[in-house]
Amino acid sequence: MARRPVTDLVAWPALALEGSLIAPAMLALVAREKADDQRPEDYKLRKGLTLRDEISLAFRAGQAHWRDFARRPDAGPQATARFVENLLREAFGFEDIAPAAAPLAFAAGNGRAPVVVVPPSDALDRRSPAISSDRPRSAALALQDHLNANGDALWGLASNGALLRLMRDNASLTRPEYLDADLARIFGDEDVGSFALLWLLVHRSRFGRAGPPANCPLERWRETGAREGIAARDRLAGQVTEALAILGSGFLASDPGLRARVWAADDARLGFFNELLRLVYRLIFLMVTEDRDLLHPPDSDLPARQLYETGYSITRLRALARRRSAWDGHNDRYEGLKIVFHALACGEPRLALPALGGLFDPVAMPTLTSATLPNRALMEAVWRLAYLRGRCRHGPGQLARDGE
Repeated sequence: MARRPVTDLVAWPALALEGSLIAPAMLALVAREKADDQRPEDYKLRKGLTLRDEISLAFRAGQAHWRDFARRPDAGPQATARFVENLLREAFGFEDIAPAAAPLAFAAGNGRAPVVVVPPSDALDRRSPAISSDRPRSAALALQDHLNANGDALWGLASNGALLRLMRDNASLTRPEYLDADLARIFGDEDVGSFALLWLLVHRSRFGRAGPPANCPLERWRETGAREGIAARDRLAGQVTEALAILGSGFLASDPGLRARVWAADDARLGFFNELLRLVYRLIFLMVTEDRDLLHPPDSDLPARQLYETGYSITRLRALARRRSAWDGHNDRYEGLKIVFHALACGEPRLALPALGGLFDPVAMPTLTSATLPNRALMEAVWRLAYLRGRCRHGPGQLARDGE
């Protein structure tokens, strides 16, 4: 079975990301045409055309070539190579694509953008007889070896006609990094959104034309995404610490008996902290899975999902956290979360929630499961975890001033 990429890009269903090739947040910025190097002239467009104009024309050209190719399910290496060459030349601006020595099929920019091609019968990660070399390799490995060994190329493409894969120089054999585009899904289902991001990423101009291979938009986007990801991780770590303190203070302030027990012994303090940490993990888990539409089974009951979303979801709490009026002294919102936690431990069809256990095992939070928490503490903790805007120490008013 082919290995499944670990990061599905929900907004672009025909694309899948493996590893840290380019940060998902940077991909989203590129998709909105808000990254550096995204002016029409950066893509070498004809005067008067916008990026959207060019992408629309490119999609139709690519779709026409794909339809011709798809009529030949038994296409061999030569037919696949012709399709890939035409697709890159006419849909992605590879006007300088030319045949190259094996294991490459083509290259553009005098080797700056190498391309490996195998027929559809060969998966990109399986050994392919079509790779002409001194040892049997997959298309992906052949391209990776070439990128790792060749100083003239940093980024490249591999395809079997069904998939188009973007790869980069990567010395690690255990942590692959690539972006896959399902061409059949893009052109067959007319997924123009996925095509648009693919076009913005692998257009010939993205590989650069002059200077060292690192002098290209792809590499600059990778580096920018990595820097911002590290900064975001560091900010999130600080915000997790703040959320832990806010939640801990909220629980202790609302229950003097709990406060006395916690401060009576080191073991009690450690257990209390571990429960707080688990609570924060649960909140983050819900935020991520709801954002990616992964919490509910695909065939779950729609009314049950709607009941969850409108009455119990963390998305609802995040929206409430933006309102200062929601930071009150009642404790009803944490009681609602307890219902969600129990449902995820055991399963609850009325909310379309599966039984996950593990993180939501009820025995893992014995103290906090029976404790109360003021809304103001929960709302502020959700605020700290949900909105990554610098330090954001001043609550919803600060977010409004930041332009949200």
